[in-house]
Amino acid sequence: MKKIQLALLVFVLSLAACDQDNIGELYETDAYVAFSTEIVPANILTAENNYSVNVQIARSNLNAPTTAQVSLEMNENIEGVFDLESTSVSFAEGEGTAYAKIVPLVDISQIDVSKVYEFNLTLTGDNVSEFYSQTTYRASFLLTFEPVGTGTFSSEFRENEWTVQVEKALEADVYKIIDCYAEGYDIMFSVDAENNVFYATQLTGYIDPDYGMVTLEMPDSEEPDSYYMGEPYRNGNTIYLLGRFTVDAGSYGHWYEVLTLP
Repeated sequence: MKKIQLALLVFVLSLAACDQDNIGELYETDAYVAFSTEIVPANILTAENNYSVNVQIARSNLNAPTTAQVSLEMNENIEGVFDLESTSVSFAEGEGTAYAKIVPLVDISQIDVSKVYEFNLTLTGDNVSEFYSQTTYRASFLLTFEPVGTGTFSSEFRENEWTVQVEKALEADVYKIIDCYAEGYDIMFSVDAENNVFYATQLTGYIDPDYGMVTLEMPDSEEPDSYYMGEPYRNGNTIYLLGRFTVDAGSYGHWYEVLTLP
C-alpha cells in the first residue's frame, strides 16, 4: 500500500513540475509590453492638451531600448477625425512607460464637440503581453459656454425669422444657438481664423410630418441640385450657415440660414 501511495505522490509531483513549466511560459514577462489598463472612460479633450489623448503603455524589462507597435480601430465617429500620431512607440533604456498619442486630423471647428469618442487600441508584435494587448479609451470635449446675448436667426428653409439666444465657448471660437429650430436642440458651429464656418452634422429638432427628423449638414458642392457655390462663412457680425437639410429619405437641397450675432 505504501508503495502505491509513494508512486501516486511521485506522479502528482511530476504533474506539478510540468504545470510550473507551462506557467513559466504563460506568464513569462521578459521584455513584454502591455497597456496599463483595459479601459479608461473619462479623458478630457482641451486646448491645453491639443484635443489629444495619451495612451499609456508599460513594459517589464527596462534593460534596453525597445519599441511597441499599436493600431487604432476605426469607427464611424473617429474615421477621418482622429488617428494615431504614430503606430510605433519607443521606450528608452530604463523607461518603464511610454505613450501612444491619438490626435485630431481636422480643426476642432469640424469636430462634433458634443459627442463622446471611443478609441479601441491593440498592441501587435512578438513582445506583446497576452493579457493586456487591448484597451479602450473614451474622451469628450471640455468647453465652457457663456451667453453673448440675443441674436436674430433668418431661416430660408423655414421661411421665417426669430430671435435666439447665443452662447460662445471660452476656449475656442465655438458658438451655440440655443433651441434654434426646436426646444432642446441647439445648433453648434465654429469659426476659423479666415472666417470660414464649420459644423458637424446635427439634428435640428424640426420634424417633417411626412419624413421625420430633419438634419443639418455641411454643403455638398457636388450635389446636382446645388445652386449655391460656396461654403458657410462669417462677415462681420453675420454668420451665413449655408447647409443641406436632409431626412432619411433624401435631401431638401441647400439653404442659407443667417445668424446675426448680438
